Amino acid sequence: MKKRNRRSYSEIFLEKLKQLSGGKQRLFGNKRLRATLHWDQFRYNRIKSELLQDGRIVVGRGKGGSVGLADAARHGALTVFIAYSHVDEHLKNELLKHLEPLKKLGLIDAWHDQKLKAGDEWDKSISKHLGTSNIIMLLVSIDFINSKYCYDVEFVQALALHEAGDATVIPVILRACLWQESPLGKFQAVPKDGKAVTSWNDRDEALMNVAESIKHVADHILEK
Repeated sequence: MKKRNRRSYSEIFLEKLKQLSGGKQRLFGNKRLRATLHWDQFRYNRIKSELLQDGRIVVGRGKGGSVGLADAARHGALTVFIAYSHVDEHLKNELLKHLEPLKKLGLIDAWHDQKLKAGDEWDKSISKHLGTSNIIMLLVSIDFINSKYCYDVEFVQALALHEAGDATVIPVILRACLWQESPLGKFQAVPKDGKAVTSWNDRDEALMNVAESIKHVADHILEK
């Protein structure tokens, strides 16, 4: 009888990762995956390095690091909804640039109303994308707070999703305003210490701080 070929460690690694993710691009903590494989640290790191070099997996940092399938990079990324006032569109666009590395990692896929297509019913589409998001970023300014749609519709829905445990809400303070005196004040805001993006000497540093915070939250969600 012909002996069945033994699977390589690389094949075992990828098969286990595929099992855990259902074939989608979800990042799993290295500690969790190694424990599932029952491998020692040396073997795990060696095989992971080989697969990373071959472009067959992607990695996230976070606490302890994480890995995911590279060939499914667009299917399991966390959905991020961005709510903002159109007065702040230029700042939203700058923020998107800083989120792009997280998109390339397969961690997130950001959605905002500029992605609406001709023929879409904008209010229904926005509500649908908001309701299915893992992370909701509220780009806060006085124009956001004074906007009936941003504050009374999008924020109210985001608050309900947060309270139901269905989404993580993150206020991003773009411009100085009395946001702490509203229900937004109950959330941990970014950038660091809730200091408005436009108040930083280096705006890129402020937006990088926001992107790092989003990555930390995304890693935490995916490692659960």
